[in-house]
Amino acid sequence: MAINTMNQAETGKCVMIIAGEDSGDLHGANLINELKQQAPSLFLCGIGGEKMRKAGLKIVFHASELSVMGITEVVAKLPTILKAMGIAKKIVRNLKPDLLILIDFADFNLRVAKAAKKVGIPVLYYIPPKVWAWRSGRVKKIKARTDQLAVILPFEADFFQQHGLSATFIGHPLLDNPKSEPENDSRKEEKQETIIGLLPGSRGTEIRKLLPILLDTAKLIRAGIPDARFLVSLAPSADRLFIETMIRHHPESAFMELVDGPVDHIFRRADFLVAASGTVTLEAALAGVPMVIIYKVSGFSYMLGKSLANISHVGLANLIAGKEIIPELLQWKAKPERIAETVCTILLDPQKLSTMKNELRKIREKLGGPGASMRTAQLALKMMGLEKHPQTITKEI
Repeated sequence: MAINTMNQAETGKCVMIIAGEDSGDLHGANLINELKQQAPSLFLCGIGGEKMRKAGLKIVFHASELSVMGITEVVAKLPTILKAMGIAKKIVRNLKPDLLILIDFADFNLRVAKAAKKVGIPVLYYIPPKVWAWRSGRVKKIKARTDQLAVILPFEADFFQQHGLSATFIGHPLLDNPKSEPENDSRKEEKQETIIGLLPGSRGTEIRKLLPILLDTAKLIRAGIPDARFLVSLAPSADRLFIETMIRHHPESAFMELVDGPVDHIFRRADFLVAASGTVTLEAALAGVPMVIIYKVSGFSYMLGKSLANISHVGLANLIAGKEIIPELLQWKAKPERIAETVCTILLDPQKLSTMKNELRKIREKLGGPGASMRTAQLALKMMGLEKHPQTITKEI
């Protein structure tokens, strides 16, 4: 969409929202639905994916073009990222929205936040950077460039408040999804086969690194669990042709099924998961599905990230639990032999499997109840001082 064509008669209140990844797209869509319910005539524009577009966001740059992980991987996509950032900053300066809502996507969003503050636009950061985990020096930038934080982990509000920021714990948005409820194990036990979900991630770079590892892992798992069948997740932003080709040419292709659509379709069927590190692992934990977490980036990205990290785990469920309840096989540990051995050890030991399921149930209890999207929408409307029936005017870029 060309910026100069966005000219519509809308409410006197305009909200710009930016989310750059699949998880942010989901949370952004839920937030948009709540904003529209509480203030139907809001004008909503920004950067997002298909879920946010379908929810009613006027897309100015599609988030699927920005999805990338790792330092060296970002460099390859820098021209696209800079183009999107330029568009976002131009909208901030010219449209002057009444509120900028940022969702995760830290390095990009903090730069747009800086531009917004220069022209006096209030900034609400929904799911702010996990500075308590790594690159803690960013807390000063966040304080200077935002007005309000909506945090999703119980301990985050205290952390940010201790650093002088206004932060509200609104609960975790994944709990707003009724599909996140744990499945009834008895339904899975009726099957005559062992179903294992393979989740290679949503970014092109991580899929190309992890999918070959996962497919080779599947072959080794079948050596230990002959009745194993595999569900391969196809994320909305993933390259279908690449994944289909990889599966078709793999010797275990007869035992693999490509699953398009929401990942909870896999959760409902799977006995176990091998999942790329990311929000999806917390989704799986809330659904009560046992798993192993894997990840691999370039050697440089890994060493740099490790040097900046302040945490001992990468899995969100492990961070919330305060201990490793889900095995993490990262970088050089993310080898098919090591992964397959870990999967088989857990699946073939009823006690280990039961222990993990019990620990996963505790995660849901620690995150509180649903309503994160609703509470974030209320924060946003409060920041704008939105009246119940605002007048309609024209917003023009």
